[in-house]
Amino acid sequence: MEEIAAAIHRREPIRRVLPGDGRISIDRNLPYLIVYRHPDSDDSGTVRLVVGEASYLIADNRAEIPEIVRSIAEAGSEAFGAFLILEIWAGPDPDGGFVIRCPEGPAPATVATLEDGLARLRPEHEVAIEITEQRQPPGMQPLLSIRESWDIECLLLGLEIPPMYRAPGHGEPYPVFLRTFRRELSNVIRQAIYEFIRVQTRYGVQNYQALGTRTLQSSVWEADRALSDIERSYQFLLLVSAINEKESWQYFKQHNYERNPEFHHRLLPVDPDLLKRRLFGIALEQIDDPAMAFLLRDKREELDKQISMLEERGTPNFLASSMRLYGRVDEPLLNVARTLLEEVGPATGTVDQKACVDAVGFEKAAAVEFAAYAAKYPEFSSTVEIRPDMAGLLVSAGNLLIGKDLLLSPDRVDALVQHEVGTHVLTYANGSAQPLGQLSLGLADYDETQEGLAVLAEYLVGGLDLGRIRLLAGRVIAADSVEQRAEFVETFRLLRDLEFSAGAAYGITERVHACGGFTRDLIYL
Repeated sequence: MEEIAAAIHRREPIRRVLPGDGRISIDRNLPYLIVYRHPDSDDSGTVRLVVGEASYLIADNRAEIPEIVRSIAEAGSEAFGAFLILEIWAGPDPDGGFVIRCPEGPAPATVATLEDGLARLRPEHEVAIEITEQRQPPGMQPLLSIRESWDIECLLLGLEIPPMYRAPGHGEPYPVFLRTFRRELSNVIRQAIYEFIRVQTRYGVQNYQALGTRTLQSSVWEADRALSDIERSYQFLLLVSAINEKESWQYFKQHNYERNPEFHHRLLPVDPDLLKRRLFGIALEQIDDPAMAFLLRDKREELDKQISMLEERGTPNFLASSMRLYGRVDEPLLNVARTLLEEVGPATGTVDQKACVDAVGFEKAAAVEFAAYAAKYPEFSSTVEIRPDMAGLLVSAGNLLIGKDLLLSPDRVDALVQHEVGTHVLTYANGSAQPLGQLSLGLADYDETQEGLAVLAEYLVGGLDLGRIRLLAGRVIAADSVEQRAEFVETFRLLRDLEFSAGAAYGITERVHACGGFTRDLIYL
């Protein structure tokens, strides 16, 4: 108790194990404390509603606990002008309602915010307000007397929660529901706390989302490293790209665009079964912070889908997994693509092949951009490589890969440098400078944001011409065609009917029919 009191007065973080399977965790000096006390009966799951918050106390009902709470409240009130204690416990009935126990008068906006949030959280459970001096769980001593709470300017609230997250009978939690409920309840509680802080205290905070923890527990770093190691063990986009595009194009032309070409892909350098074993051996359930648990679980789900797709290459399941990973072409997006193709006609005239920039020329242009970044940031270590086993441009693990047969209009060079280097490579470099590995490799569903930013970069340097807009719209049409189970030749003909050249129609079709149906291209538009 003396050590905790000293840390409070020094405004230092506190993390201590307490007797009776308890602990105290105060991430930083904050004007509130969330409390949970173990009851005598089984209360599976309820403690999970508290852990992960930035300031909480878990304890049993021993006599010293109110003294600890009073010390924290006194120090917090002295620092911020007021202090909030919210004690949480489970009610007796899973089908019952929420009960907020509070005083009359003080901080009505805090109670109203909590009430409104709980009502939205689970509309089928009523929210009752009880004006009472008994704001502790049944059979337990109060954390503060009413006189003490007035003297130290502390608002003491009790919140009884219906244990809907537990199965009737044996009382074990429903793990998936509990995770979701915990995250949603955390947002409700933080909004109410923010209302209290905003009105009653001197603590400067601009948004309830800033009330989360600022330090991460060791299990977060361990999970992050494990997920990063798995993702770095394979190069997803390379492994789902054809290695014989040039030969397949020649075959397709020789047969008058009537026969589906056959594509070959790189051999897998990993065993999907072993990767899945590693992936689901990561103990994400040990992560207390609800935000980080949510982000890392989403990432694990994304990697699971990618690994499944690697094993499903060339099978009908690949397309189904692609649609799970990237979503489907919805009607509004399809209408935008159709409208663009109606409004933007095909380019007229021919391209002067002699004026085009080849792979070596693009490598030089990219190298200038690389040198500019390296001059500002010496740790910038990305590389450029020209490869004979791929077409076009690709960024993988922060490195720029250029297909050997690349030919570009000079007008497109700067735009694609900003797309590939100024967005994808730079994002990887920025993320690699952060301690969390996910910030270099990308959180779940980050591809759409990345490609959106990359296309915006093309626009900002004046390189998003009408031909590029037609191309992005055509990709959406092609992705929709694949989703409708069209064959390669059918998608190609559809694009030709929309006045794409044979070469452009083939390039779009080849990308979306990769491995049996790779619909990622819908995200660019």
